[in-house]
Amino acid sequence: MKHFLLFLAFLIGSSEAMAQSIDFENIAIGQDTFLDGQDGTSLFVSSDFEFPIMYDTASNYWASGFAMSTMRDTSDGSFMNLHSAYTSSLNDDNVHATANLGAGAISFNTPIVFDQNLIWNSLEVTNTTYAYKSMRNGDVFAKKFGGPLGDDPDYFFVRIYGISNLELDSVDFYLADFRFEDNAQDYIIDDWTEVDLSSLPQNATELSFKLFSSDTGAFGVNTPLFFSLDNIQYSLVGGLNIVSENEFEAYSDGSSIQLNDPSKATYVVFDRQGRLLHLFQNHSLSSLSIERKNQILIITRETADGVSVKKIVH
Repeated sequence: MKHFLLFLAFLIGSSEAMAQSIDFENIAIGQDTFLDGQDGTSLFVSSDFEFPIMYDTASNYWASGFAMSTMRDTSDGSFMNLHSAYTSSLNDDNVHATANLGAGAISFNTPIVFDQNLIWNSLEVTNTTYAYKSMRNGDVFAKKFGGPLGDDPDYFFVRIYGISNLELDSVDFYLADFRFEDNAQDYIIDDWTEVDLSSLPQNATELSFKLFSSDTGAFGVNTPLFFSLDNIQYSLVGGLNIVSENEFEAYSDGSSIQLNDPSKATYVVFDRQGRLLHLFQNHSLSSLSIERKNQILIITRETADGVSVKKIVH
């Protein structure tokens, strides 16, 4: 069983965390410009995650969702400048996403079923220049945060929901906070800031965003419902994520695992977390009877020539 033991050690070693990043750099866009769906795009994809965008062609405006942008400045606070991130790195040409929550909560997710546990780590956010200037100075729609004397306990925050099949939880991050007794502590976020997402549910393959403000009126929130985000970090942890080239054929017929033309060998079955389920030593098998259903199985086959692997859905 020497080969098998070595291979088992390899599988166990493969369960370390794999850090992943969604940084939008795969999206082709020039410096100081943006993509907001005017060209008919309804979805941007980065690192297997899908970011929807909705552009109202009838009225010719960006209705909601995630625009891709390389725009950033600290001066133009007009409603014509919706895509700029308020940041000190004005000459940076990295791509970021700007979120427009005009239609309410917006979400991004992935259709991928990961072999490992998904754990969210962090993301970076900053205000858009439009929202920043509106809160700092006020405009025709929204108030100046803090009021004339700076004493109004205003706030503007994003609530980030982690959504999985089994659980929903959220993290709040204040893009502006004027609730302090000492007005000198009041702030509006003015650069990229990391938000800790580690408290979100494990395997939440969808993140949803909603904005809240103290400045509301008859038609809802008056503060511009925009913010910018980038460098979304997550990890894939546990399970068996490295599988060698298959040297034998196996598939599930719904009730058992069918092996095509197997020679005498030792077959070992794991679940995707690496737990041993079955061991068949030195057998000639045409099928494996495995009662566990609706899961990913890892089957190893060992002969004198070595060990090979097959991953199947049973």
